[in-house]
Amino acid sequence: MKFSKWFLLSIIGMFIIMGCSLDESTGPEPEPEPEPLNILCINEFLASNDTANEDEFGGFDDWFELYNGTAAAIDIGGMYVTDDLTDLAKYQIPDTDPTLTTVQPGEFLLIWADSETEQGVLHVDFKLSSGGEDLAITDVDGVTIIDSYTFGGQTTDVSEGRLPDGTDSWSTFDAPTPGTSNQ
Repeated sequence: MKFSKWFLLSIIGMFIIMGCSLDESTGPEPEPEPEPLNILCINEFLASNDTANEDEFGGFDDWFELYNGTAAAIDIGGMYVTDDLTDLAKYQIPDTDPTLTTVQPGEFLLIWADSETEQGVLHVDFKLSSGGEDLAITDVDGVTIIDSYTFGGQTTDVSEGRLPDGTDSWSTFDAPTPGTSNQ
């Protein structure tokens, strides 16, 4: 009888020990950080700019930002941008000044969507719709989409962008970050 008591207590003790865990975490596992896309991508945009960001001419214009997630510099001169996926070659970025149109690895390039191309190579001939639309960058062939994003209605002076930079995860920013890393 003495043996069976100790045996029974040992078995109960083993179950108690097995039920205890050294892992003191509570709740579900955290979601993994989104992986970078390793491409040239549309990283952030502002489709309704009243007071948030001023261009070099003093205008509060719509804008979008490209991010180079590759290991090589990319000259976007000769590539196309559009706000209409049925017209992929809507506007060709001038290839006249690679010092302005080259995006270094891990860097950003701000493009003004203000329909004022006379203001320079980084001003395109369309504006973004605050009601929502498409935005795309197309290779020099005018057919191959490098990146695109379809967005819905926008809030004035609130941008939308990838967080972290260059990933598939999108967020809104009350404090837009044109030309710099999204926060």
